[in-house]
Amino acid sequence: MSRSLLQLCRGAVSAIALGAVLVLAAPFAATAAPVVSQGEGRLVVATLLGVPSTPVADLAGADAVDPLGTGGPFTSDVPLDATALQALNLQASAVNLFGTNGIIQLGAVGQYAQARDDGSSVAFSGAVSSAPSLVGVGTTPTGGNLGTPGAGNSALITVGNPATSPVSISASIGQLAASAQETAGGVQSGDYVLSSLDVVVGGTVVATAVAPIASTLDTLLAVVNPLIVTPIVNPLAGGQVSVSLDDLLAAAGVADINALPPGTDLLSFLADAVVAKITALTGAVLSSVTTAISGLGGLSAVTASLALTAATTALGLLTPLTAGPLGLAVTALAQLTVNNQTISNGAFTQNALTVGIGPAGSIASVALANATVGPNTPASSGGSGGSGGVGGVSTSGGLAATGVDVTDGMLLAAGLLGLGGILISRGYRARRPDL
Repeated sequence: MSRSLLQLCRGAVSAIALGAVLVLAAPFAATAAPVVSQGEGRLVVATLLGVPSTPVADLAGADAVDPLGTGGPFTSDVPLDATALQALNLQASAVNLFGTNGIIQLGAVGQYAQARDDGSSVAFSGAVSSAPSLVGVGTTPTGGNLGTPGAGNSALITVGNPATSPVSISASIGQLAASAQETAGGVQSGDYVLSSLDVVVGGTVVATAVAPIASTLDTLLAVVNPLIVTPIVNPLAGGQVSVSLDDLLAAAGVADINALPPGTDLLSFLADAVVAKITALTGAVLSSVTTAISGLGGLSAVTASLALTAATTALGLLTPLTAGPLGLAVTALAQLTVNNQTISNGAFTQNALTVGIGPAGSIASVALANATVGPNTPASSGGSGGSGGVGGVSTSGGLAATGVDVTDGMLLAAGLLGLGGILISRGYRARRPDL
């Protein structure tokens, strides 16, 4: 072949190769949209047996994305699809994980996000009544119910059987919500609300310790109540103990829930709170009896005093409940971890409460009330950008709207540890075409 013909062939091959590169490069260039701001409110993120639940993640959250820095703000208000979540048929020991009579029941909750032209964004999920204080006055996400948590409550979490489990927990939560914000300058922050928490603790460990105390008080009150004007009620008669958020915080040694470090398990203080509450309730009954019989005279006074002395002596001979065995039973059953914060590839997520089932959430871990913002990048060309970096192109999606699973980096999978007879069965119908 002559040199000129060889050069012509090489030139043709080079031209074809260059054309192929240009054809391949064009679609990639077209997809590099300069995301200015983004946010997502997602009420439920779940991990089952240490594996993120794809069906749960596929449920629509509220995604807001401003791709160009013009035409905004872009707002998304998407209520949780309760029907689709229940159709996933997630169960723990034949009990539904979600919905009416389920382990987790939610009411009047929503998902909301807003992306703005200046590179700032906000996100919210949780009790709709908390939205104005967390993301702005006038913000009212569309609410929906998943179960019946009770009047005045946005969540009810029930784990264990009071009659047969070593420990059972029924936690009623007032307002539960989380928000995340990113400023135009790239500063990310989060906030959360857990306005009240009342936990009813039962099970065989508690009942075994409470029963003799309750019986002794019953004997005392059976003598005293007919002699006084206002009968005194035995607070331990049901064999269960109720503790409040204030009781848990007192056991933790703090005055306010915001004084707890991020990622604190409230149930780690439950055993101490229960022991303190039993002691306080017993002492309160004895004190009330002492006050009530102080005005008695004659035979009534003698009878009541003898009954009080006998009860005080009997209580002193009982073996008190200690925090150790109860604490081990609680740890093996569940966790309620508050104020969880994560950063993954520039995306900041605030989670109000993560419910763990089994040791360290090894059977199921459900993050309730999640808000994610960023990475954001102001639209100014070549500027310092926000959390997304330089030049107006997001370095990582971090949100479902940008093709990255929001569960990445959010929950830490624990080892596959067993817990009695509690098992998770995962079965779900074919994904609905509108999801």
